[in-house]
Amino acid sequence: MNNFSETYILAYIKRDLPGDDISKCDALMHSSPEFREKVERIEAIYDLSENLRKQKKIDTEKAWARLSRKIAFVSFRTRVWNITRTAAAILFPLFLLHQYVIQPMLKTTPPEMITLVSAPGIVTKAVLPDGSEVWLNAQSELTYPQKFTGKGRTVRLSGEAYFKVVADKKNRFNVVMPDDIAVSAFGTEFNIHAYQDEPDYQVTLARGNIEVETARSMKKETLAVGQKAVLIPQTEEMTIVQADTYVETAWKDGKMVFRREKLETIAQKLSRKFGVVIRLEGDVLKDYEYTATFTDETLEDILDLLKRSAPITYSISRQEQLDNNAFTHRTVTIKSNKR
Repeated sequence: MNNFSETYILAYIKRDLPGDDISKCDALMHSSPEFREKVERIEAIYDLSENLRKQKKIDTEKAWARLSRKIAFVSFRTRVWNITRTAAAILFPLFLLHQYVIQPMLKTTPPEMITLVSAPGIVTKAVLPDGSEVWLNAQSELTYPQKFTGKGRTVRLSGEAYFKVVADKKNRFNVVMPDDIAVSAFGTEFNIHAYQDEPDYQVTLARGNIEVETARSMKKETLAVGQKAVLIPQTEEMTIVQADTYVETAWKDGKMVFRREKLETIAQKLSRKFGVVIRLEGDVLKDYEYTATFTDETLEDILDLLKRSAPITYSISRQEQLDNNAFTHRTVTIKSNKR
């Protein structure tokens, strides 16, 4: 349905399309609520625009001249008032229709939004309407307008993304995370890690400068290059710390870099990358730390390497087919060998 432009839909409304295309669109009107809504919205704007075009054809000066001549022949003020009131009753609603219905609709119609979703194990790169580049990590979602209009460039993110923002001194670039925590900049490079199932969000600045602001408490901090803001969504507590930008951003180049990372955090990242469920049996596993860099290794390769570095074992369950022909996620269970 996204392939049908507004020009194409307008041609369908005016019945200017070939017969086969009209039949195809008629079928979509019954089968696709999204297509039907878009057609109805464009048809409403078209009808109002047609009414406005017809109104503009009215020669108001001639019409008023004829009305004035009629008024001139009327001797009593009562009849003059009645004729003038009639003219106002005709012209004033047309003015209101144009001023408060047609013009606002033409000016404030919201732009079409695009939602980009990155599947498990996939890093997706996209170019935004202003030329800014964004890398979207696995199981992340980015929503942005088809075209930036007015002042400001605003996108919404859930998950992790690396932004390379085109400089624009007049229009800020804003990234809104879950819980309405926002990052604002004019032109810079930064990484946002904001998965809703994790206890904190992290914003790391690679180049330029950015502002991080919370919604309810209105706290605002400006980061310097190499700094990271750690935010607790529930309390809106914000802490600024030094960061290893290479470790924080290597994922966009297909790498997983860990520096004294706890096994619990590694398991969470592996779960997103490979689309599996990882369970750690025993609290002792949470204290295990690893330093490693992975590039194109498989899940089994990584688990084997972890197994060599610590007293652990693991097992991987098979996928099972469900009644709806979908498959369950594989489950990885990691246990400690310590007794």
